[in-house]
Amino acid sequence: MHLADRLTLPAAYRARPYRGPADHPAMAAILTEYRLATGSPEMVTTSQMDQVYSHLDDCDPELDIAVIEHDDKVVAYTRPTYAELVDGTIQLVVFAPTQPDHLAEALFHGITDAAETHLMKWVDDGRPAKFGSFAQHPGPKKTPTREAAWLEQRGYAATEWSASLRRPDLDDIPDLPIPAGIEVRPATTDQLRQIVVAHCECFRGEWGFSEPSETDYTEVIDDPYRDETLWQVAWDGDVVVSQVKPFINHDENAARGYLRGYTEYISTHHDYRNRGIAGALLARALRALADRGMTEAVLGVDTNNPGGAFQLYTKLGFELQSYEVFYTRPVKA
Repeated sequence: MHLADRLTLPAAYRARPYRGPADHPAMAAILTEYRLATGSPEMVTTSQMDQVYSHLDDCDPELDIAVIEHDDKVVAYTRPTYAELVDGTIQLVVFAPTQPDHLAEALFHGITDAAETHLMKWVDDGRPAKFGSFAQHPGPKKTPTREAAWLEQRGYAATEWSASLRRPDLDDIPDLPIPAGIEVRPATTDQLRQIVVAHCECFRGEWGFSEPSETDYTEVIDDPYRDETLWQVAWDGDVVVSQVKPFINHDENAARGYLRGYTEYISTHHDYRNRGIAGALLARALRALADRGMTEAVLGVDTNNPGGAFQLYTKLGFELQSYEVFYTRPVKA
């Protein structure tokens, strides 16, 4: 059964199946508006949507993506996904970016009801399963609003917190030393996969980890904004021990009138944490962005990161912009 056929929506809204790349311009615009309204600044382009949707392996595009229209205009879409976590849990994620003007409780519950029902096809009676969904949140110990509040009405509980941070200028970047025995080298094309694989492996044992697939690696390597000349990669011999992979979204900068760089995909090998490597690489990344003419930088961080990443980034001049929570709810048999 197609996801679109499960959707019961408020009057004036209708659901239809996803039409492939023809829908990507509208979907990219919706995701960009939704992200901006919910605290995530990155603009999504059609080329990025084309790249990501050409490698999907966590859903079936023929059955699992629905587009929602209002007065014949696309105003939302939903793509429920599944993942098998290394602890054996099946994680079923509800994802439904919606134009801010249409982000309302009745529509939210209509989409989520259908997505949860549709996701049940991946539930195996022999293994635990849980629903999950991201939502902006005002912050710890504050009353949830909008999607966060609606998820809590449905019995979801806040599981993991993350934050969007911004460094408002690229002045006074500290010169932090790389520890002895560690070498920073320019990334070469033949090393890209090794570097990305090493990044994914750094998160083994942390919340929500599932075995990476070729799709996970390809999404980074084939990203239209990938610029390995900005990457800061630390090695101990032939082992990648830490990395920061900055990029510049020139389309976003042109559209919004600022000069912003992203210092994302930050990771450190478990055996090399708390030695100052990531901080030194991040400082180098900020200088690299400044050398390209950027005047500010942003990044996202898991505030529960066991390596103290949130504290590291704020010490380096990043300021809190917004919180996001990953909510979960056990699937009842």
